Amino acid sequence: MKKFLSAVMSIALVLVLFSGCGRDGAGNGSGETISGSCEEILNAVYEKADFDQEFRDSMDSYVTNAIDETTQDYILGTDAVKYTDSACSMPLVTATAYQCVILRLAEGEDAEAAKKALRDNADPRKWVCVEPESIIVENAGDVILYIMADKEIAEAVKTAFLGLKSA
Repeated sequence: MKKFLSAVMSIALVLVLFSGCGRDGAGNGSGETISGSCEEILNAVYEKADFDQEFRDSMDSYVTNAIDETTQDYILGTDAVKYTDSACSMPLVTATAYQCVILRLAEGEDAEAAKKALRDNADPRKWVCVEPESIIVENAGDVILYIMADKEIAEAVKTAFLGLKSA
């Protein structure tokens, strides 16, 4: 009986260890994700981000929209990323190189491949007269953050986004 219990416990321990070390099936490297719609996630990121008051005030002129087939190439630079939900925030009219995108990948999509496609196709010169200092692409499970902005703002958004997955 002791040998049987010992064998069962050993098998259970091995299963627990392996289940915690695997990928989540979508090539995301982590089962951690963020719940909510992309717009809700974007709002939570903006709430949590450490922005100075001047930038927060400038956000009054920003619009947030879903990405569709007419705006996809301009915003993402590619149609290779398959997603089920999206939110893109950018200034309405300004000479500021800024966009912040949240995407929820379609089921089975590989987050690393999607991030690479976004990085490879980013066009920081699309604003013609201005260019962002940073392009950041991160993920929390099946949710991707894609931001082009000044370095300080991009880092604040990245930190807030990554903080949501443990919240």
